[in-house]
Amino acid sequence: MKGVVLAGGTGSRLDPLTRVTNKHLLPLGDKPMVQWAVDFLEEAGVRDVLLVTGADHVDDFRRYFGDALRFAKQEQAGGIAEALGLARAFAAGERIVVMLADNIFGGPIVDTVRNFEAQPAGARVLLAHVRETEHLRHLGVPRIVDGRIAEIVEKPEDPPCGLAVTGVYCYDADVFDVVERLEPSARGELEITDVNNHYVRAGTLEHDVFDGYWGDAGESIDAYYEVIERVRRPHFGSDRTRSARLRRFDDARGWLAEIARTSALPKPIRQTNVSFSRQGTIRGLHYHERGQDDLFVCLQGRARVVALDRDTGETFCEDIGAENFSAVYVPGNLAHGFEALTDVLMLYHVSEEYDAEDPDEHEWPWDDPRVVDLWSTRSPILSERDAPES
Repeated sequence: MKGVVLAGGTGSRLDPLTRVTNKHLLPLGDKPMVQWAVDFLEEAGVRDVLLVTGADHVDDFRRYFGDALRFAKQEQAGGIAEALGLARAFAAGERIVVMLADNIFGGPIVDTVRNFEAQPAGARVLLAHVRETEHLRHLGVPRIVDGRIAEIVEKPEDPPCGLAVTGVYCYDADVFDVVERLEPSARGELEITDVNNHYVRAGTLEHDVFDGYWGDAGESIDAYYEVIERVRRPHFGSDRTRSARLRRFDDARGWLAEIARTSALPKPIRQTNVSFSRQGTIRGLHYHERGQDDLFVCLQGRARVVALDRDTGETFCEDIGAENFSAVYVPGNLAHGFEALTDVLMLYHVSEEYDAEDPDEHEWPWDDPRVVDLWSTRSPILSERDAPES
């Protein structure tokens, strides 16, 4: 298996940062962006790697990597598939793993590479969850039928699912014949989505779903800084609901507890709320499309935190407060809420400020069949918004 890292393009979306260097040489954490891609491939056992970049920047990459990689020049920006076609001689009839150098993952891609090695023929793509519908409208989104990709839709107005095709592609050696037969798109480029849809039509495109964080550091300056923020945090690799036991320091005066340290959270805290709820109240379920996360802490009484992955049906449930002094971190794309098992004083930190004119808070039925048995009551106190008839 050989690796191809694609590090071309004009970098216009990261202007003015890219006026002096290729975007893939910009720093990301403690190393250049491109080094992440090479490290992901090496971790997956792919060590024979070709880097494809624009003619203006080959020498810059050579100075950084030396003889560790081989290089190919893309004379002008002609699309991802066109850049891939330059790797034919390097591949020499072998299978290849292609990686876009601005794609960053919060964990290894080794499972996808191993799965492709066991695959008899065709291609394999790596999908990732994307919380925001608006973001999906700018990506390649698969339409999945009976567990298989039936089509990849580029920049869909109405995304067929909450998954996107990331910048990791595995191909048989015949991919170069596929690229040669492509027609340029309306923007004059050879599109990688057309390559992948070829394998869809042939019935040989397989896929995996990445379970952790995925970011495109080259998408925009905001995205670049968001990825930087994510990679420097210790929970970079996870977007799952999780609980953390809190420590209380007692003395004769009472006690003290550290509730949240921003550097230890996936996202920084931007607002803090406190609510009082009477026993039997359920607040929720709610979810956030634009990526707000919540950190729940029960300061007094006992509460039950419940979360639901609306796509997979996976659930989370934990009682916190009395007898379990813990915080629960909930990614906002999950439908989530809490029940007051007693009268409770609830604190929750959130990662986005509330905007009353454009609230990113969406309702989900508290009695969804997948979670209804997790609550202790079937007749909760609900707000007008959360009640089924609202």
